[in-house]
Amino acid sequence: MSFKRLNGFPASLEEVRNRREHVKSIIVEHPRYREIYEKIQEMHFFSKGSVKADSLFLSGRTGVGKTTLLEEYKEQYKRFINDEGYTIVPVLYNKVPVGATPKSVAASLLRSLGDPAYDKGTENSQTARLLHFIKMCQVELIIIDEFQHLIDRDTKHVLNKASDWVKSFCDDAGVPIILCGMPESEKIFAHNDQLDRRFTEKVKMVGFDYMRKEDQIDFRIFLKSIDEQLPFIHKSDLANKNLADKIYYVSRGIPHYVNKLLVEATTLAAKNGNDFIDENHLYEAFKRINISNRPYIINPFGDERFNIIEAFDVEDRKNLA
Repeated sequence: MSFKRLNGFPASLEEVRNRREHVKSIIVEHPRYREIYEKIQEMHFFSKGSVKADSLFLSGRTGVGKTTLLEEYKEQYKRFINDEGYTIVPVLYNKVPVGATPKSVAASLLRSLGDPAYDKGTENSQTARLLHFIKMCQVELIIIDEFQHLIDRDTKHVLNKASDWVKSFCDDAGVPIILCGMPESEKIFAHNDQLDRRFTEKVKMVGFDYMRKEDQIDFRIFLKSIDEQLPFIHKSDLANKNLADKIYYVSRGIPHYVNKLLVEATTLAAKNGNDFIDENHLYEAFKRINISNRPYIINPFGDERFNIIEAFDVEDRKNLA
């Protein structure tokens, strides 16, 4: 999608909305992202016709890009209706609802498959129906996202029941399964040795580091890739070392926060009729985003003397006080 030159004339609300949505949709396949994506591709391919399908546990903090990656993968395998009139679902993707139980997970998966009676029946009958539809719809890969909601209540009974159901479901489904959730959801594997063996492949998705020179280069390459996709005629020089330090400080290398910052900066720039994002836009954009888990974060934009090491040090000392 191309965007017109504003040349000092404020964009219309419709134009601003289009530019905001464009920034939200930007995906940068940095090396770690691509590595995990290709791992899923290989697991999916190698499991076809295999006597025992592989499975994968993917974990990571909020905002690192887990769901973005999984949804992108799902979009490569859209459901379709075959010549016999059956709906074929190559990749079944589902988000676990908050406060889930094995029964509600089965119901949610049935709903994703299009079963109008998804909420009817007992846990056993729903699971049996789910396994039937998995075969009928020729499902090749199952992705269960937000897996931590199945074990929100940290009791031995809940963990044991959940782990038993997941283990049985994985064995009976006969297709590769990806469980994806927050790092703390990994505790389920300690409650079932058989489930732990079923998911020997455990992958962590993390944000960018910034301690080493190589890390800083990686993050700046990431910013440069985003800059090249921003909805403006001119580049915004996001990869400039000074600006990259400030963006990293605000985001701590979490892509979600980088995107939120740039969505708001894009809004301000477009409304002002500017053809690129500058530091003034980032200064105002920072004030629009809320990072509630960092009460002592400062606005680094517009500060010519900003030092990222000192800023993190001051913030950490205030957190410990």
